[in-house]
Amino acid sequence: SGTEDHLYIDESGNISILYYYNNDAFRIRPNVLAKVSPVSFDYYHQITPAEETIIRNGDLTLAPVPYSLTLAGTNNGLRIDKMQVKKGTIRITTDHSFYNGGFLTVRFPDATLAGNPWSFSLGPVREGIADTTVSLAGVIFNLAGSPNTIRVTVEGLLRQSSSVNASDQLNGTFTVTVDTFGLFEGYLGKWTLDGLQDTVRVSVFNNAYTLGDLYFIDPQATITFVNSIGIPADVVVEKMVAINDATGATLDVASRLGAGAFIQVPSPAYPLTAAVVQSVTYTNANTGNAMHDFFNMKPDNVAFQVKTVINPTGTPFNFFTDTCSLRADLRVKLPLWGHFDHLTYQDTFDLVIDRPEEIEFLELKTHIVNGMPMYALLQVYLTDDQYHIKDSLAGDDLIFIREAPVDPSTFLPYPGQYGIKDTTYVIDSQRMTNLDNVTRMLVKGVLFTPDEGTTDVRLRADQSIRLHFAAHAKLKKTIEPWND
Repeated sequence: SGTEDHLYIDESGNISILYYYNNDAFRIRPNVLAKVSPVSFDYYHQITPAEETIIRNGDLTLAPVPYSLTLAGTNNGLRIDKMQVKKGTIRITTDHSFYNGGFLTVRFPDATLAGNPWSFSLGPVREGIADTTVSLAGVIFNLAGSPNTIRVTVEGLLRQSSSVNASDQLNGTFTVTVDTFGLFEGYLGKWTLDGLQDTVRVSVFNNAYTLGDLYFIDPQATITFVNSIGIPADVVVEKMVAINDATGATLDVASRLGAGAFIQVPSPAYPLTAAVVQSVTYTNANTGNAMHDFFNMKPDNVAFQVKTVINPTGTPFNFFTDTCSLRADLRVKLPLWGHFDHLTYQDTFDLVIDRPEEIEFLELKTHIVNGMPMYALLQVYLTDDQYHIKDSLAGDDLIFIREAPVDPSTFLPYPGQYGIKDTTYVIDSQRMTNLDNVTRMLVKGVLFTPDEGTTDVRLRADQSIRLHFAAHAKLKKTIEPWND
């Protein structure tokens, strides 16, 4: 019941239960790996007597002053050959000693915006302290010739003025901040990321799994890494834990995963056309039966933790865009092949009984055809809108129906053979009073594999239990003939 989203049916009709699935169990965004600290430089120019003479008679050109800004990463070894800034700013604080209608121009010889050389101007020249912020969004810096180094020049033009004097000063502090990258090429350095983990509450089997005994012959856990960041990575599974809340017991099988606990995720090719997909599947065969022990815990929670090392060896070429990521898809699949008891299901359908007080008795006939390789104990409950049970078809008894005979060579029912049960139930006038406000019929079945739940069987999508109902009612009222 309620497991529809957890069912997986392959092309042969074999059913598996996706005990746990998470298409985004954890995700590493590249901007977490590439952080640069803000860098600053100070521009200063004092008007000379010769310049005072020039500006009295015409405009004064201020010669370019070059600067080099070295970008340092928060991770050791960061090398930036090329970057596009997604979010970033240049903050300029000026403190000039005079006013002038001229301007300062800041040029970046290695930068472009929309394919054009990028620069900006600050004007007019204002006296006193003033703050200006310029966005870096979309600016591309090509630094391959001198990695991590941003070249800047500041030049200017002052308009003719009689109020500018020798010893007047131009002062500016420029702070470059890159918050996130839209594109990166270079080397991110070697990083170790610990504590990437996830825990999920598992409810797919509800009480049936807690109370029953479900043995799966081929349980599987798969971790799939999808890498669209241009980095190689080594991943170590540090924990894979089953947690049973009812008993307080836990089991960590990470140490039994063998070579599967270490996963190498290669870098995609440059330029990026497709992500690299790397999967590891854990079964009983490659874990020393650890998967059986794991699910025999009947866990209410599944938890895992991994450690990821990027660029584990050497200095490869790294690249990414802001839409890239390294993510993990964790999927635990339980093929319904094994032996089970107390495997519980339920279904409902509408049933409305108008004026039950007028019915002397209600006779219900059932024809049940079991095409599953499991015998069943069924009960049919009559409920109101809120699923409060008003009565049950078989009273305090359960309806027993045999399994479809199983072929031991295939673990499947023999073709065309079924377990069949025909029964008639009578609800007398005394019980009819229980049926006020009945609106639904709830069918609940508890399934067991043959031989007290020890015979192995396969469940497939074409197997079913079909219940056919027919009702015959005797009314208390006598219907008088109609006279004209």
